[in-house]
Amino acid sequence: MKTVYILGAGFSKPCGAPMQGEIISKILALPLVANLNDNQLKKIEALLERFTEFSLANLFTTKASLPNISLEDIFTPIDRCIIEDVSFRDVEPRQLMAIREDIYILISTAISQSIKTPHAAYIKKFVKHLISETQDRAQNPELDNIAVISTNWDIILDNELQRGLNKIKKPKEEFAGVVDYCCYVSSLKDDPRIKPGLYALGKGKFNVKLLKLHGSMNWLTCPRCQRLYTNFYENFQGVYLIKTHHCKHCERNFSGHQKESIKLRTNLIMPTFLKDLNNFQIKLIWQNAGIELSEADRVVFIGYSLPQADFELRQLLSRMLKKEVKIRVILSKYDLPQKGVEHFYAGYRFQTFFSNKNIDITYEGVEEFVMEGLNS
Repeated sequence: MKTVYILGAGFSKPCGAPMQGEIISKILALPLVANLNDNQLKKIEALLERFTEFSLANLFTTKASLPNISLEDIFTPIDRCIIEDVSFRDVEPRQLMAIREDIYILISTAISQSIKTPHAAYIKKFVKHLISETQDRAQNPELDNIAVISTNWDIILDNELQRGLNKIKKPKEEFAGVVDYCCYVSSLKDDPRIKPGLYALGKGKFNVKLLKLHGSMNWLTCPRCQRLYTNFYENFQGVYLIKTHHCKHCERNFSGHQKESIKLRTNLIMPTFLKDLNNFQIKLIWQNAGIELSEADRVVFIGYSLPQADFELRQLLSRMLKKEVKIRVILSKYDLPQKGVEHFYAGYRFQTFFSNKNIDITYEGVEEFVMEGLNS
């Protein structure tokens, strides 16, 4: 029986990761709370100043209300103007792309600075479960009974998975298994443990599938060849994004190139109704996510609220799930529908979306489920 876990922001919330509505206030508070050195802090403050100036000049907001503005209201006009190659008020498309990159860095730094317990017990147990369920693929690649689909940007699970894989006994300088993002990845720092999943299986190793539909804070993309670079961090603070990185493959393969054309960029998909899923690697991840869902006998949603803005994932679920698939949903007590305003709550959205299925919804919370009911 194949199980696919679908993780949302609630999965990382117990570790301190902010919910979507909290991110802008976390960004604005960075100069006060960030654990950064003086040089890093100076760069963050410069990015923050540009973001504030842009928002006050071009969005219908005041300085007092800026912490409450939604990511949708920031990124929907920016992304629409970039896609249509038109200016946003006095800001032309190329400037908008630079502003968007600035905000990506601020978001990644704010999220990473908010995480206080990255090695929480429930994360460790979930990782142990994933590895134990996939290890046998090293002997039999046909065994494929588990996958994780995540809508989160944070790398709490990624890093803990890599730590778990590192603990497996293996010959020196080899790897036992890989975190498989189900696309073609390259190592940002020539780490021999970072390999595509199919490569690992071909070498007699195993892969733990982690499909991140909205991108990841440890991903950078080359705008020329669209390779995806990644790295795992023991102490991720987000500020590595401030440093300029270039595509090592394009540097080697092309002479006389313009450095800006191969400068690696962040690749986060914003929670708007206008998501840009045109990057080749992102398309590949979504295509593989559809395959994983089509093979699933059981789908377990953990800390995911099924928001309307995630209409791409909603249509993928509608299109690819088997009719006989079993659905389990793990939410918190705050997601329990309240009479008269049911439509505001995640529990109600799941009840209506899967109304023809015998759906099992519990409101026990992420930690309790992972620690007590993961194998049930």
